[in-house]
Order: sequence, then C-alpha cells, then structure tokens
Amino acid sequence: MGDTADEELPPSKLGTKEHWDMVYQREVRVFDEVGDEGEVWFGESSVTKMRNWAVNHLPPSPAPLRVLECGSGNGTLLLSFLTTPSTSARPDPTPQSFHLTGIDYSPLSATLSAQIESARRTSLEEDGVDEDEEAINPVEVEWRTADLLRKDFGGEQWDLVMDKGTFDALALSQEEVTESGGRLPSVVYPERVSRLVKKGGFFLITSCNFTEEEVKRRWTKDGLGFVFHSALPHPSYSFGGKKGTTLCTVAFQKVLDLPSGASGQLGSVSTPLPTNGGSSSATGVSTNGHTRVDENEDLFICIDCGGTKTEVAIAGSSSGLIARAIGGTGNMAELSYEIIAATVLDAIEKLPDAYRPKTNGASSKPQNGAMKSPVHFADVWVGISGCDTPLDQSRMSELLSPFFGLPSVPILNDAHLLGGALLTHHCPWGVAVIAGTGSVVVALDVREDGDVTQIGRRGGLGYLLGDDGSAFDLGRCAIRHATDDFDAGLEVEGGLAQTIREHFGVDQTGEVLAKVYDLDPSLSPIDATNERKLRISSLSRPILQAFSRPTPDPLAVRAVHDAAKPLVESIVSMVRQVERESVTARRSRTNGTGTEDGEEAGKHTNTEKRRQVRDAGLVMGGGVIRQDEYRRVVLDMLRDRGVVFGKEATVGDVAAEGVRGLVEKARVRG
Repeated sequence: MGDTADEELPPSKLGTKEHWDMVYQREVRVFDEVGDEGEVWFGESSVTKMRNWAVNHLPPSPAPLRVLECGSGNGTLLLSFLTTPSTSARPDPTPQSFHLTGIDYSPLSATLSAQIESARRTSLEEDGVDEDEEAINPVEVEWRTADLLRKDFGGEQWDLVMDKGTFDALALSQEEVTESGGRLPSVVYPERVSRLVKKGGFFLITSCNFTEEEVKRRWTKDGLGFVFHSALPHPSYSFGGKKGTTLCTVAFQKVLDLPSGASGQLGSVSTPLPTNGGSSSATGVSTNGHTRVDENEDLFICIDCGGTKTEVAIAGSSSGLIARAIGGTGNMAELSYEIIAATVLDAIEKLPDAYRPKTNGASSKPQNGAMKSPVHFADVWVGISGCDTPLDQSRMSELLSPFFGLPSVPILNDAHLLGGALLTHHCPWGVAVIAGTGSVVVALDVREDGDVTQIGRRGGLGYLLGDDGSAFDLGRCAIRHATDDFDAGLEVEGGLAQTIREHFGVDQTGEVLAKVYDLDPSLSPIDATNERKLRISSLSRPILQAFSRPTPDPLAVRAVHDAAKPLVESIVSMVRQVERESVTARRSRTNGTGTEDGEEAGKHTNTEKRRQVRDAGLVMGGGVIRQDEYRRVVLDMLRDRGVVFGKEATVGDVAAEGVRGLVEKARVRG
C-alpha cells in the first residue's frame, strides 16, 4: 500500500512548533505561580488506560524496562509509571524498575516536565501512594529536546514506545520533511518510530483524529515491522445506526527491525537466539534458547494458547530450545474457532524466518489451508484455553492440521501442556494444577510410548462456578471476610481491609459490595463484565503481599487459606479417584487375585498399572501458585491430607516445558 492511499487531514496550528512553544511557555508560568500541571490530552482516564496496559503486558525484568514517550508534553503519562497501579493483573508484588525517556521538540516541554516530576516525587515522599496505587517503582527519568522526524538516535531502542496525541498533531502539519524526500510528517513519523522500538517490543498509541481501523492500517504497513496486538476499550456512542468512540488506543508489537533508511516491503529477517540460554526483556520474536547444531535433526513445536497470550516454542532433538514467539490472546470461551486459529498462526508468523510461513501476500487467516509450515515437525503439541469438548478439539484440529501437513493435530486444553514436565521428570502419571487468573486441575497419564493423556479433571468452570484458588478467588475471599468483619464490628484498623477500601475508592468497608457489582455503563457488556472481574482478581497482588510479610495480615491469612482449601480438595479428590480406579482396573484384570504372571504383566501400559501418589508428579503453573508463600500453603495442606507427591515442579514457561517434553517423548520412543 502506498503513502497516497491515506487521506491527509487539513492543516492546523496544532501541527506547528510555534503553537506548542507558546502553550508550554504559558503552562510553565502557570505551574510556577499556582502549581497547575496543565492540560492532560484526552484526560486522566487515557493516561490510566495506557499505563495499566503497559504494566500488564510488559514482561517483568530484573533490569529497568525502557519506555519512551514521543511528544511527551507535560510528562504526565510517563510520570504515571512512578507507581504501580492497583488494577495490575500481576500477582507478583515486586515493583518494576523503569528508565523513562520523554522527547518533545519544544524545550519548554522538558522544563515543565522536570518541574512536575520534582513536585510529584516530593508528594510521594511526604504523603505516600494515592488510594488507587500500591507501590512506588524505582524510576529514572530523562527529558530530552529533539525533533523525532529528523534526529538520528544512533540505534537507540526501547521496550515500549508510546504516543498520546503526537501522531494526531503531526497529521495536522503540512510542513514537508526535506531530510526524508519532502514527504509529510504523518508519513515519515511511523517509519521513525518503528526504528525506536526493540524487536519484540511494543508501540502503544492513543488517537482522537483516527479510527481504530485507520490507526491499524497506517501502522501495519509493509516496511514498519509492526503487527496488531490489542485495542483498549473506550466509551462508545451510537448515532444513525453507527457505533463509534471519540478515542482509540491501539497496541502493536514489533516483529522485525526496519533497517536505517528503509521503507517498502518487509525483508526476510532471521532472528538468531542467544547461545547462553538467556532471555530478552521484551516479549515477541525469539527470546531464549540455543543455536541449532544439526540441520538434519528432528524439530518439535509446542503452542500454548491462553487467555493472556499465545506462546510458541520450537526445539531440536539435539539443539534444545531454538526459537520462540509470542502472540495475542486465545481463550475459546470468548473467541470463535476461526479467530483462535488465526491467533495461533499469527504467533507462528512471528518466529524467526526459517520457521515463518511464506504467504506471498496471502491472508494469514486459516482459510482453505493456504498457509503451510516451511519445515516439517516430528511432533506437535497444541493447548488452547477453554478447548475442552471433543467438538471444540475436533474443529480446531481441522483448522490447524493443514498448516502442519498432518492428517490430524491433537488439540487439548492448555493445562495438558504441563504434562511436558511429567515427561522431563520421568513420572508415570501426575496432576497438573493451574492457578492464575482462573484455575483447573487435571490428572495426566504418561503412556509407555510417551503420549500424555487426561484421566481426570476438576474445575476449569470459570469464575461464576469455580476458579477455586485463583487470583479471582483470592480477591473474592478477602472481600467476603472484610465485609463479614465490618458487619460483625470486628474490623481491624488499617491492614488489608484498608487496602480493599482504597482499591474500590470507598470510605467504609460496607460500601465495597456496591462497587464489586458495579458495571461501567460506558463499556460494552463484555468489556464491563471483564473489567468488573479484573477489579476483584487484581486484589490478589496486595493480598499475597500482605500474606508474605514477616507478620502476615490476619485477613490475608484467612483469604489465602480459604482460597487454597477447595483447590487442595480438588487435587486430593483427583488423586483418590485415580488411585481407586487403578486398583479396580487391576482387580478386574487379575480376577481378584491381585497378581498376574510375568508375560501378561509386560503387556500392560501405565494406564493398566496401579497408580500411587508417591510415583506421581505435581506440576504447578499460573501466576498465583508460582508465588512461594501461596504454593507452600497448598503443599502443606496436601501433606496434612496425606497426599505427598513423588516429585513437585513449578512451571513458568509452559510452552518451553511442553516442547522439551516432546523431545523426551521422541527419545523414549527411540
């Protein structure tokens, strides 16, 4: 698509440097006189939406995450990163450090931003965090004066680049950029921004002059290296049978680098992995693994399509993990078969070039098997959140099997992928537990040929009927206990109860219930319901934080134990069922004698042998159960019930563990 395909906006003074110099001259004076920070473009809600998106989607990193705002104005968007939001979906209580860079072509913008930063830091030191915040992040900020359309950044890149109104303003300028062939700022700007985003990093933009579809079209052009990641909801309006919003906020992910001075078609770019087994601080293309050592070795692929993201991992039989990619969300309870399949294939397209399908301009949607894998995989393992019924699994297999050139690719619930740890730990059977945003418990059997099959299940019923021990359940239990204490006159001053009140923005705990059930009328029913669920599940972070203190908060202790109990009960119930059924099957096979001759015994698979918990593995995944203190409670409760597994494993990278399991399965088969 050429540049001429986009209709340009009429010129305005908002697109001139002179206008903004005057604006910031006035705002610096006003701030000096009365402390007013000035206008926040698109309002505080847009700042909150963008900051919360970043906190929930940027991967945690021990090193400071680098964040850049293009056209930073008064700096309020960047300065929102000084604190951690209470709406963060992460249960990990550790504050994230940031290196923030604000760039604006008006020198007075940097002056104003630095003054506001100083005032906000002083306020945090004296008054602590606001009621909507939880923690102060270690943050380093720098304010630069530069023209993004002309400055050479010398290869400098960031994990996240943000734009809140800058593209809108530049689109109102008719001043040609002579250094870029006399093209308009609205054409040059996306190319310049693309070079500032790390491979695998993100670009997040809020616009009032362009619709979501227009933003997507302009920022996914050939040559930029961006793919659409997600969009944030804004209040909508209806008029004349049409529905729209006054703002749109769209996130893109960088899948390859734009060479300096390049434009036009995307090239063929390989993405080698570091040989030290390290990991990148940004999600996206390859992140960790080893260089492929044998071009003729068998290749294996595991795909974990979950409610938060889709992860793809490729391993070689000799090389280990050699390629990674991350894509969008794919919960089957919320999306259609076709969208889930497209999400999986979009994630695969972010792999290094050797494994990326060659579409020759064809649609990436899984229509008529148009896309084909460029390499043959010896084994494929696909897990999709919410893919539980035979009908769902069969339909997804029909959509994805043609890509891999196989008659039938087995599609399972994503919890099955934890069975990869059973293979690598050489367990004949085990129980996989996911406790994150939701929860599910499945019993898995490892057959002698290495196949992992489900032999039992508990949970996975969603937050209305289940999700025991999940982030949502933790929040629900804490709110219930807090309101009970309030009604009984037993509420303790401060502590977690106060955190809950601040979280919901109320003065008394008795007012929390109304906030719990409140639906935002400005959002669609689905978005409003999800936002309400997030309000509760995001409490898991301060709950676990309060529980993990040297002197645990009593309310947090009750919430954690109440949430863990039904999860533990599901595990115990599953173990007893599996043990009981294996004994029954053995008795029926031996006619009640309990013994069989050696020739017959050698014919039976693991599914026919007696299963005992001492031989089993407990594999745990999900953001909540990966927290040490919470996991310790679960394991202690299991021991109190007499359930002690032979091996225990916590899996943070499900796709990687799954593909390692496939390699082990192939080794077992010989």
